[in-house]
Amino acid sequence: MTSPSARWFAIAVIGGVAAVVVTAVVLLGIGVSDTSPPSLEENPNPAIAGDILYVDEASCIVLARASGEARGQVHCTGVIPQLLYFLDDRRIAYLVPNPYPNNFVIVDLESGRELERRTVDPSRPTFDFAAPDGTRIFQRDGARLDLIRDGQVTGTLTFDGLDWPPNLVGWSPDSQWLAFFYYPPRGRGAELWLVSRDGRVRGTLATGVVGGAIAWRFPDGRAWPQPPAD
Repeated sequence: MTSPSARWFAIAVIGGVAAVVVTAVVLLGIGVSDTSPPSLEENPNPAIAGDILYVDEASCIVLARASGEARGQVHCTGVIPQLLYFLDDRRIAYLVPNPYPNNFVIVDLESGRELERRTVDPSRPTFDFAAPDGTRIFQRDGARLDLIRDGQVTGTLTFDGLDWPPNLVGWSPDSQWLAFFYYPPRGRGAELWLVSRDGRVRGTLATGVVGGAIAWRFPDGRAWPQPPAD
């Protein structure tokens, strides 16, 4: 026969274990659904064309296949660029907001060597997040975004499981793909999501991204955003 004290001890142990499990669920997110799209690095999608530049947590510019098949650091800046650009198939550039006036830095894509640094008019190299075809997005309610072109709603993107949509950071050169930064809970680094214009295809290209600047280039040479004029 089990004594009352033994029974209370067992109840206390079970309660303690339950408390630990609850704490792990809250702090570590165990059992919480992951709202991030599938990893493109683990499962590349050849349907997503071109190359993408983004900045990692080491303040290095990374060149990645948009499909997720390959990636590598190109140039470590020591600062977080304000904007990134593909100039051609051999050169990239980035804009440093400080010191004023802005520094426009050109880098050799293969070697990562800085080729040129010049100042540009800070009022000119702006990017207003419109697509190449003029499409813009507006938050409608919660995590829903309307795509609007020529004053007409052409589509809606919905992000289930989120109270607020991720941040738009760029478009593909053909205006058919959007790039978003998403800041997940529990202190994880920001993620770079690629989403088709109709919302049906989604993938996480990278984690641990910083800044909010990307550039996208297609094999035919089209790139977005376009660099500031000389």
